[in-house]
Amino acid sequence: MKLIIISILLSFAGFSQVNDSLLYQIKTIENDTERVNQLYKTGFDIRNTDPELSYKIATLCEKEALKSKSVVHLAKSNNLLALLFYKKGDYTKALQYQKKSLQLSQAINNQFWIAINQANLGNIYSDINYPKLAEYSYLQSLQASNQTGNTLQIARCLINIGVLKHEQKEFNAAIKQFEEAMKYANDIGNQELMADCYNNIGTMLREQHKLDSALLYLEEGLKIRQLIDNEFELADSYNNIAMVYVLQKNFNQASNYILLANDICSRYQYPEALVELYQTQSEFYEAQQNFEQANIFLKKYYTLKDSLQQIDQENKDLIFIDEEISLKSKNHSTSNTSNNWLLFPLIILLIGIPLFLIRYKR
Repeated sequence: MKLIIISILLSFAGFSQVNDSLLYQIKTIENDTERVNQLYKTGFDIRNTDPELSYKIATLCEKEALKSKSVVHLAKSNNLLALLFYKKGDYTKALQYQKKSLQLSQAINNQFWIAINQANLGNIYSDINYPKLAEYSYLQSLQASNQTGNTLQIARCLINIGVLKHEQKEFNAAIKQFEEAMKYANDIGNQELMADCYNNIGTMLREQHKLDSALLYLEEGLKIRQLIDNEFELADSYNNIAMVYVLQKNFNQASNYILLANDICSRYQYPEALVELYQTQSEFYEAQQNFEQANIFLKKYYTLKDSLQQIDQENKDLIFIDEEISLKSKNHSTSNTSNNWLLFPLIILLIGIPLFLIRYKR
């Protein structure tokens, strides 16, 4: 796995060195729409590894799309810009570009791109804590995906709706969504999504304290991830299983899985999994009444969590009044929590479990 990661990084490093030449070649393409297609593909492929270059390509893609006067290609360029602002945490601009892309897709009744736009809008609304708007967008994406027979997109939307249902404490409805998504994922042989569904159902069952059933689902998800060599998400599986063993007070097994998760976090510098692992370790020690160690890991959890979400949290405070009123979404207040060790079980219940669910993000 390490060799694969290194080869990917090296390939992108090489791309950055020759990007001027590549862009020149793309600009020389005579067909306007093909030129936009190549710019979009190039910018999309490097959106995670080189967002700065991807943004430059996306703005060029938009200019070329305007020249081509092709509505679908202009929609694609706006979608790419929306994705980049979304990943940056600028939800205001992400929303503006994604809505513009959706309007263009709707103008030509392109159901494929309507499905993509609505799913991406759902991700934005979910991240800024507007679940009603997010669910509406996911359902619209689901409807468009059904029209085009896009099974992969259907499965992804069902998973995201399931996560929203979980966040609203509609546990049975959430499990139903995950089970339905698993059927679609199985039909197309998408093992990654199947593993996500097993993980999510197992997490839901654990939250309902159906620990034996939860363990079966989580272990099945773990087997699939081991089969496809998905080592990053193996850390999440190990962590989730460790949580079940903590609740069962099987501390030897819990310790083994914590070590496995920690090994991956350390080797691959995986802070998103590490923050969850700190939380698990806090509960691990709290269950054994070792409150000093529990408090140490709880503080580590909060420190890393705040570090990862500082910019994100600032953007989540934005209020989109027009969108909220349009669907009569209700505000949900959040309660303050304390670091006092006497409140560990309550803290874990309130902020812990949702972190272990997998939601698909484009």
